[in-house]
Amino acid sequence: MHRIYSSHNHHIKNPHAFLDALESPCLLIQTDKKQVVTANKKACELFGKDLAQIEGRSGGQVIDCVHAFNVESSCKNINCVNCKLGNAVIKTFTTAQSQEGVQTLLDIKKNSEIKLFSMQLSTEKIGDLVLVIVDNYKKIT
Repeated sequence: MHRIYSSHNHHIKNPHAFLDALESPCLLIQTDKKQVVTANKKACELFGKDLAQIEGRSGGQVIDCVHAFNVESSCKNINCVNCKLGNAVIKTFTTAQSQEGVQTLLDIKKNSEIKLFSMQLSTEKIGDLVLVIVDNYKKIT
């Protein structure tokens, strides 16, 4: 994988400018709470949300995963244990190894309807954050 962030600095001085300069929809996730710190404009457009609806949320809440709607256990319930996407992010957090092209099918809830989506992402560790790059996100049914 071509590394987006090749510097070994531990901080991004301007996360919004950094993400908006990238061509793909991207999220920055923090390690301690596993919440989205911020996203770029392309991610906001892809998920149909503004930053206020993304920042501070779990990845599952951002993408509208049907399992993320349980407020008490968002992205921590039994259905999420084997989530390929969540596990790729956790692996990058714990090992600093980038993950490329991790793909899965997800039940996504939009406008009270549940639809099957295919999602593919790649990850890269940047200091104490993980950059999540959305390679593909499309409705199957």
